[in-house]
Amino acid sequence: MGSVITKETILQDNVYLKKLSGLEPVDDYDPFWNKLLSFSLKFDDDDEETRIALESALDDHLQCLMYNTQTTGNFAAFIRLFLRRATELKTSEQCENKIYLWQTSNALLILRYIARFLTQRMTEKEFVRIFAKNQENERTESSSTSSSDDEDDYDAQQTEGSDNNNGETKEAQIVFQNTAEEFTYELVSILINISVNDTTLAIHVEAVRCLLTLLSSQLYNESIVNTSIVFRFFIDGACAQHAAKLTKTLLLNYLIHNSEYHMTVAKPQESIVFGLASSMWSMVQMATGLDSAEEDNKPPLTLGNLSILLLLNLSCHQPVNASNPFKETLALFQNAQEVSTLPTQVISFKIDYNGLYERLCATAGQEPPMLLLYMLLQANSGFRNYVLSRINLENLVVPVLRILHDGVATSNNSHHVYLALIVALILSEDDIFCKIIHETPIKDLGWLDSDFSVREISLGGLTALVFIRAIQKNALKTKDRYLHTNCLAALANMSAFFKNLAPIVCQRLISLLDLLTKRHAKMVDHMRVSSQNDVAGGQPINFHDDITALEEGIRTLLEIINSALCGGLRHNTHLIYNLLYHRALFDAYVQHPMFQDLLVNIAAVISHFSSKVVHVPAGDGMTMMQIIEKEANVWPTDKLAKFPELKFRYVEDEYTVDFFVPYVWRLSVQHSGIHFETSRIKIFKAQSIA
Repeated sequence: MGSVITKETILQDNVYLKKLSGLEPVDDYDPFWNKLLSFSLKFDDDDEETRIALESALDDHLQCLMYNTQTTGNFAAFIRLFLRRATELKTSEQCENKIYLWQTSNALLILRYIARFLTQRMTEKEFVRIFAKNQENERTESSSTSSSDDEDDYDAQQTEGSDNNNGETKEAQIVFQNTAEEFTYELVSILINISVNDTTLAIHVEAVRCLLTLLSSQLYNESIVNTSIVFRFFIDGACAQHAAKLTKTLLLNYLIHNSEYHMTVAKPQESIVFGLASSMWSMVQMATGLDSAEEDNKPPLTLGNLSILLLLNLSCHQPVNASNPFKETLALFQNAQEVSTLPTQVISFKIDYNGLYERLCATAGQEPPMLLLYMLLQANSGFRNYVLSRINLENLVVPVLRILHDGVATSNNSHHVYLALIVALILSEDDIFCKIIHETPIKDLGWLDSDFSVREISLGGLTALVFIRAIQKNALKTKDRYLHTNCLAALANMSAFFKNLAPIVCQRLISLLDLLTKRHAKMVDHMRVSSQNDVAGGQPINFHDDITALEEGIRTLLEIINSALCGGLRHNTHLIYNLLYHRALFDAYVQHPMFQDLLVNIAAVISHFSSKVVHVPAGDGMTMMQIIEKEANVWPTDKLAKFPELKFRYVEDEYTVDFFVPYVWRLSVQHSGIHFETSRIKIFKAQSIA
């Protein structure tokens, strides 16, 4: 049925594409549209040459459409056709009208390609205008509205919402600022009101992709755009009223719809013609040039993963002088399995926390879910408390630690690594968490560096080990101050609850202190020599910042050791053993004004336990440990000086939008399956996408 596009098809000669992009106006009731939307595809999905040829052929038609639609209004007619079809979508889904649903998904596919092409070549203002029949018509209708269009410097068309929206009655008196907003609203309505099943899955996926494409003007600006026209539809326009419903829908997609659509299709030796439901997806895969989900460790292209990308885009955008309803909604939703004890509390919606937690555990190794996890832990206190109360915390913490471990090993301090670090820091702020992790054994340690030789360790010990290793490698290679500071902060939060740390953890902790001490001494020497060169007329090198960072690191490590000794001396016998073994290291701090106050407790512990093992033969570690364990149980810790509690808390910077917006769009380019032209992207360097 309909046209079949094969590898040999010459799209430049396609009569339907020619008519759409040509100089002849096409009425939105013309039978032509049914013919345009009825196509299947025959292809080899691994044929890169075919993909490039298809895109080139489509671009020729889209180039013509961009210029000709200004007078023909064919794009606007296409939009009107879709808006009319959308009103019958709910009924078609209930009646299982597969032909209608298939054509609708094809319409969304074509509209996405058009929108992607136009947003890359037009300003957002120009793009919004062509949704109307013609620019003159939009100016006329705009002049009769009372909307605040002058503020955003674009002309708008007032359009009242139709009575029927996907088979349901719309809210009364919805006034759209322009046809682009009405189209956006209909896409949102599809996601909210149309159930997901085998016949509608393609429609949902393309609706999400269309919304991402409509929002993509940000990609082509070097700075963060706070006055985006399309984003305004979601912030204070018609779509804003559905913020809670859309957020819930996108989260449910993430939880549920992750296996119904697979990007890779098992193909025989010869190309085949796919059925109606899959033909459109075949075209998508070839046209976007995507590889299998497993390649490059990319997450599979599913409705769930696409939904998270859209939700992150909507939540990370920060408008000027306005709140973001999607960010607020993420902070307010509650657990569907619990009855709130605060009846007056504002609740955006309820969702199953356990399902969300399990899904985040399963996908924490992927970047979009890690960002979602960060946002939920940072903003939603109910979900954060739920996570901290889990008895299977290792299911979440271990994947987070692996990201930090592997990223530091390759000196790849990426956004993913930073998010993993901040997630761990947020979790470490909770005392119960710090206690539980030291009582949770971990055996699956094959991913750790081979030089650790660890077979079993507590989750707390593993966490400390990964942080210590990160600080050590950072000090030797990247010298990232942010990574250094936050790793130390998380260690400090945990230190009062250190319990039965494995020998390897205590060894690495003291070795890290030794490393920072030696680097500090070396930097001081360099500064002294540089100062002498300055006197001789040379150009000195500024070592002050590096020395200050090392001194802060050394002091924090000494505070961590103090905290561990005061908080659980009897549970940290391996730490005491390592203090005795490296007692000479601490002599260097006694006279240092920045550290000497922290040496009181350490010196007292070294002095007391040294006197008890003085007669133990050198090399008899077992006997020494037995004596230390015995003395630790009876030595009164009230002899140790008390210090203020070590507690660091993560506070989100007010300028995080400068970090998150480019990051979210990089994720969208990488994982949405939308083939954005990287040469036109300005918000970040194109080569970083690869």
